[in-house]
Amino acid sequence: MRQSLAKTFDKIYLLDLHGNSKKKEVAPDGSPDENVFDIQQGVAVAIMVKYPKSPS
Repeated sequence: MRQSLAKTFDKIYLLDLHGNSKKKEVAPDGSPDENVFDIQQGVAVAIMVKYPKSPS
């Protein structure tokens, strides 16, 4: 899948929001790392950019 996405898109940006309650992650200040949704799994946001092809 990663190879296919890398071939399809010109730029890929990933933002890891953490929040995996199964890993017991903690925030930089030492407090529990809470999820933005009420789920146990961690969350990430992917922004994929595909530039238009320039006419030759």
